[in-house]
Amino acid sequence: MDGNPKLITAIRREIATAGGQITFARFMELALYHPQFGYYRNGAARIGRDGDFFTSVSVGPVFGRILAQQFRQWNAPVFEFGGRHGQLRQDVLAGAPELDYRVIEVGDAVPEQITGTVFSNELLDALPVHRLCGDQEIYVTGDFTETLGPLSDSRLPRLPASYRSEINLRALDWLTDIARRLTHGYVLTIDYGFERAEYFSPQHAAGHLQCYYRHTKSGNPYEHIGEQDITAHVDFTALIEHGRTIGLEPVLFTDQAHYLLKAGEAEIAEIVARDAGKLSRERNALHQLLHSTMGTAFRVLIQRKQ
Repeated sequence: MDGNPKLITAIRREIATAGGQITFARFMELALYHPQFGYYRNGAARIGRDGDFFTSVSVGPVFGRILAQQFRQWNAPVFEFGGRHGQLRQDVLAGAPELDYRVIEVGDAVPEQITGTVFSNELLDALPVHRLCGDQEIYVTGDFTETLGPLSDSRLPRLPASYRSEINLRALDWLTDIARRLTHGYVLTIDYGFERAEYFSPQHAAGHLQCYYRHTKSGNPYEHIGEQDITAHVDFTALIEHGRTIGLEPVLFTDQAHYLLKAGEAEIAEIVARDAGKLSRERNALHQLLHSTMGTAFRVLIQRKQ
């Protein structure tokens, strides 16, 4: 068993205390967010060329400058959840230094009332997910093997017998909490994901869980425990439907390429005109944001509370 030995010991101790098994959601929570040894809490998370994975932020500052135009249009304070050390905040403020922009990391105190924009980029896909197999839930034992058991939450659906998939109840809980705190403003969510019809399509019958370790992708969350990222694509239909029940009306749902082309029209035109025919870091960044997998795999959801 490879990974952080202290984290492995801590997880096994909790499994033993729980009677020999815990839900996969709890295993993922400990692997990523254990307060001392979790991947996102102990400094293990590495982003960019020398890390475990790329993000839209890691390709360069142009992503932040385009978002700055959107935030400037809304003319309200910005609360970024899961800012990963503030790099995106720095890029946004370079484009719109007048913005009131606050980063809220996991574990930080959240204002009881928020007026403005709640923004997250690749936050929800890293929240702990329940894994289901047909009409049962997947649990993790002390030797990090999987076993099936009853559904641990009444909100979990029953899937067809041949399906394994992930259900992100934590994302819905997060959205509920945001809607309660938001007096009025926008919720802007950018993440990997699908609408429900594609999320549960036959081609995804094995689910969406992915692990990243030094830019190598696998489907095994029990390797490199505490040293690799674990993610699952987001069911955006669930966010839209749940949002409506808690007072968040959908304004826009599209892919990242279409969103950035609209929101960053002036910024993109200026880069293209200035760097036409040249080798350009910013043109390369635009290509990755718009025309690579990032442009189509990332989805953008804007919800509004009035």
